[in-house]
Amino acid sequence: MKNIFCIHFRHLVITIISITGLSVLGSCHQPEAPEYLGLRDFSVQNVSLDSAQLFGLLAFYNPNAYNMELKKGDVNVYLDDKLANHYVMDSTIHIPQKDTFYVPLNLRVSPKLLISSAISMLMNNNKIKLRLAGSVRVKRGGVGFTVPINYEAMESIR
Repeated sequence: MKNIFCIHFRHLVITIISITGLSVLGSCHQPEAPEYLGLRDFSVQNVSLDSAQLFGLLAFYNPNAYNMELKKGDVNVYLDDKLANHYVMDSTIHIPQKDTFYVPLNLRVSPKLLISSAISMLMNNNKIKLRLAGSVRVKRGGVGFTVPINYEAMESIR
């Protein structure tokens, strides 16, 4: 009788461990990529003969039902299909669940690109094509994921 109880108990323990392991693996799926909402508070500052600084906030929406942290971003920024610069962000940004969050953009570009983009904006009702291509590293709990970024939109500049 004791051996039968031990065998049933072992099966019960193995079943519980298996179900727990499967549920943990199932809950660690790759998060959905954030939705790009647009550029906010855009400004051009510190224009000189060799560079200009672009500042702004990139607005995103987290469609996931959990909080995450943005740990690193490695993105190429294009203005009117011309590479403006390669942007690397390595600070941590809290991403709330099912909410909007902002990523600061501080980008140095050539004045030549800025002038050609300004001419294009004048011909397109103060809109410029902004494209972001690369990846970001997000973390949920103790698990990190790389999420691809590929956004393109016509942005109004005021």
